[in-house]
Amino acid sequence: MIVVSNIQELKKQIGDWKKEGFSIGFCPTMGSLHLGHMDLVEASKKETNKTIVSIFVNPTQFNDPKDFAQYPVKTDDDLRLCEEKGVDLVFLPDVKTMYPETKTPISLSIPELQKHLCGRTRPGHFEGVLQIVSKLFHLTEPNKTFFGLKDYQQFRVISAMVENLNFPLEVIGVPTRREEDGLAMSSRNVRLSRKDRETASLIPRMFALAKKTILGGEREIRLWKEILRDFLLTGSSLRIDYLEVVDPIDLQPKESLEGEVLLAIAVFVGDVRLIDNQIISIPN
Repeated sequence: MIVVSNIQELKKQIGDWKKEGFSIGFCPTMGSLHLGHMDLVEASKKETNKTIVSIFVNPTQFNDPKDFAQYPVKTDDDLRLCEEKGVDLVFLPDVKTMYPETKTPISLSIPELQKHLCGRTRPGHFEGVLQIVSKLFHLTEPNKTFFGLKDYQQFRVISAMVENLNFPLEVIGVPTRREEDGLAMSSRNVRLSRKDRETASLIPRMFALAKKTILGGEREIRLWKEILRDFLLTGSSLRIDYLEVVDPIDLQPKESLEGEVLLAIAVFVGDVRLIDNQIISIPN
């Protein structure tokens, strides 16, 4: 496995692969890797000749400096895991490499997809995501790129950027990897105390309740959200950032329970923010 930290070495290796006719798959990450990240790698290895993983904790997508400072960093473990899973190249830049000093900063946004969910409660987050991902796409020149669907809004925003700016690549969403109790795997989970981890298990149980009440005939969207909110809050220390029902494509709030809906949630368990979502098909 090749590990590079500077752009020149990265571009040279990619140029060599392109000359040999290899297709490139790209998995951008912020490190602290887990099996969910490795699902992205496995998908890339099945669909492309060479797989690149980037590890970079991007400061511009954190609206809370404390959250950025506490983000787990396990570089040696990450590199070991990448090598075990057959990653071809890891791009491991520092902040100065990705953000050299400039007097002409650029901001990207897709307002319609960003104004709800995480875009509403984390101002500036998606501008930072779009900035770093567009830079990484230009540097790695992938044919296909892979994103976990746990960060569903991120997947939709990046897909829209690629479509609108004509990036010559395909964005592929990979299903969420879950723990045995259904909690979505996240790099942030390692920060949960044992008690908080038990509290976090309310999230997958809420999704099970959501499906049960829909199958039971509940169709009043306001009441449905109240049932789910009460389930999460009664007797727990969990704090809800948002609990929303939106269209899976345009991410706009749904006014009725029909067709397919995206039930999306962000909560604070202790000081750890967790997100999750599920697409639910509403029976006629």
